[in-house]
Amino acid sequence: MNILILILNILIVIKLSEATLSPPTTTSNKKDKVKIEIQKGPVNKDIFQRNLVIKDITITDIIRESRTYYTDTKRRKFSGEILGYITPWNSNGYEISKTFHGKFTMVSPVWLSILPSNISTFQLPTHDVQKKWLKDMRSMNNENHNVKILPRVLFEHWSTNDITELENNIQKQQQLITVLSDTAKSYRFDGYVLEIWNQFIFTGINVQIILSVVKTISQKLKNNHLDIILAVPPSRGTKAQLFSRDQFNELAPHVKAFSLMTYDYSSLERPGPNSPLAWAKQCVELLIPNQNDPRRIQILLGINFYGYNYTLEGGGPILGSQYLKSLESFKSKIHWDDKSKEHLFETKSSLGNRYIFYPTPYSIIHRLDLAAELGTGIAIWELGQGLNYFYDLL
Repeated sequence: MNILILILNILIVIKLSEATLSPPTTTSNKKDKVKIEIQKGPVNKDIFQRNLVIKDITITDIIRESRTYYTDTKRRKFSGEILGYITPWNSNGYEISKTFHGKFTMVSPVWLSILPSNISTFQLPTHDVQKKWLKDMRSMNNENHNVKILPRVLFEHWSTNDITELENNIQKQQQLITVLSDTAKSYRFDGYVLEIWNQFIFTGINVQIILSVVKTISQKLKNNHLDIILAVPPSRGTKAQLFSRDQFNELAPHVKAFSLMTYDYSSLERPGPNSPLAWAKQCVELLIPNQNDPRRIQILLGINFYGYNYTLEGGGPILGSQYLKSLESFKSKIHWDDKSKEHLFETKSSLGNRYIFYPTPYSIIHRLDLAAELGTGIAIWELGQGLNYFYDLL
């Protein structure tokens, strides 16, 4: 057994003892499987009317109600921009984006990886593009609501030499812009989400090179009526900013928005909550301290629709379906961690304790309220990982 993981597991218990916890709710596996009548599909009352946005949520309520959603899927409660990511490995996200089309302003399918150029030109494989889904999504657009499609582009297998050469070579820049523009035109994309900052920020490269490349791509694609959203990492405090206020100020005139990745605060090496609320707020305020700065609208506050499962052996990310299975299969307790504003689920078995931080309606509403307070939009990672009744909140 990994001694470090064991020590970290003990730290979780210590953390919980310091938090303000709601009274635990315990359920029995055998009894619940007999008694709980699982509800599915559209219902006539929303999540608020059914009193499910509460701190003292019960396991029974989650199992019974989480597969439902309010019948009026076009109603929006959050007025800001809402970007939803979709990944091919969680294909339920495609159906979610269609069912709740009226909730989103932008959707970003994780489809594309741009490969560094060789002797000829850049390659942008499109084998993951779902043409029928694109057609379905566009058929739902109308004069009152239009969802933009901005696939994520990953700069895969790029070296620091590759990105440096791109910054210095105008011909290569034009080749890249042509590939991105032609692909967007072919599939009628509205733009792209660039996943480039995290690819190079840890390499020691001169950050001005990344800034120059992002500005060049964004400005030239903007000239072709394509929007660019830049995915950026969150801070770890004032002395640990991988994307700074100065860098935001330099790029803000060139990009439509910044997808701020305010999740994965903890990890298997450092177990704990997914996205402490105070930390998420700090991440925004470090970039734009002035509450009245109109550029706050360019920030899309990251909200995770997945959780983490911590075990003595390590654990890993946990999706909605896996979370429900855990609730149904184990004698359990749910706690409210008032410090992070997240719910914690604990399971006990002969193999040892497991700790699962997974979103609930009550934790999500805190983050939506924070986004409204800060004047930002939101970016959800990702649509195939959550529970249906989460979308009543949007």
